[in-house]
Amino acid sequence: MLSTLFTTLLRAAALCALAMNVAYAADWKPDRIIELVVPTGPGSGVDASARTVQQIFQSNKLVEQAINTTNKPGGNYGIAMNYLAQHNGDAHKLMVQTTTPLTAAIQGQLKLNYFEFTPIVNLISEPIAFVVAANSPIKTARDLTAKLKADPESVSIALSAARGNAFHITAALVGRSVQADIKKLKIVVFTASSDGVIAAAGGHVDVMAATPATVMPLVQAGKVRIIGIASNTRLKGNAASVPTFKEQGIDAVFDVPRGFIGPRGLSADQVRYWDVIFARMVKSDDWKQAVEKNQWVEQYMNSADFGRELRRQHGILKDVLSELGMVQ
Repeated sequence: MLSTLFTTLLRAAALCALAMNVAYAADWKPDRIIELVVPTGPGSGVDASARTVQQIFQSNKLVEQAINTTNKPGGNYGIAMNYLAQHNGDAHKLMVQTTTPLTAAIQGQLKLNYFEFTPIVNLISEPIAFVVAANSPIKTARDLTAKLKADPESVSIALSAARGNAFHITAALVGRSVQADIKKLKIVVFTASSDGVIAAAGGHVDVMAATPATVMPLVQAGKVRIIGIASNTRLKGNAASVPTFKEQGIDAVFDVPRGFIGPRGLSADQVRYWDVIFARMVKSDDWKQAVEKNQWVEQYMNSADFGRELRRQHGILKDVLSELGMVQ
């Protein structure tokens, strides 16, 4: 009798222990420093978005652990993704996601299987602005297309951080609108958009494609001018007077989505944790103010929706890159 009772108690204790372990796993949360990995250099739009997320996480006490933002530029995001690949299953590491690794994968430049990594969240998209030096003879986007039509190699177009990304595709769309040979576009790649904008201000490149938040400080200082925006509608605030490409008769609408991916092999509980944290962040006043200040377009998607969107983007990008002759 006592033996049976003892056995029953042991089984009950084991079941309780198992239940506690399951509950603990379901309640996963970071237990050490969180690292936001930026695949471009300091001063880029990608860098700014990561540091904005870091600041809001901290100021709103959304996470208990400390947060670091680390820049790992180079290799068409390859350096950052190889770093992420060294931390399989570690949800303390998140990398800022744009179209660049997708286009790098399509071009055969990324030696990793992109879709093995874990989609975490999409947060925003940013319209793409084309800027020129304040004293540039290119006064409007139509001036630019006229030069591209006459000779697509006559204009140097700077961008960050890799050929074939959203900025390059936008330049291709601008050139294609006047039947220019987009394979001959003179593309100059910088590690960070901030470096390219400075080069444009100094007249070292003719045009720079970048996000509005990156270029506005030099626009306001009178160093560069925005000649067109690749969006459906005009921006608000300081850029409200700038016409879109569409308004100037140029069929070029494209933007830069931005979110986060995680390493390979994250568990459902780890993904669920970040789903909850980012859902809280996008509801905060600080986030709403950041979206307005930076003229971002909010496009929040949780992990599951973001994963499906990445597959859709991959198909679209592959079609455009095929036309550019950049698919291997």
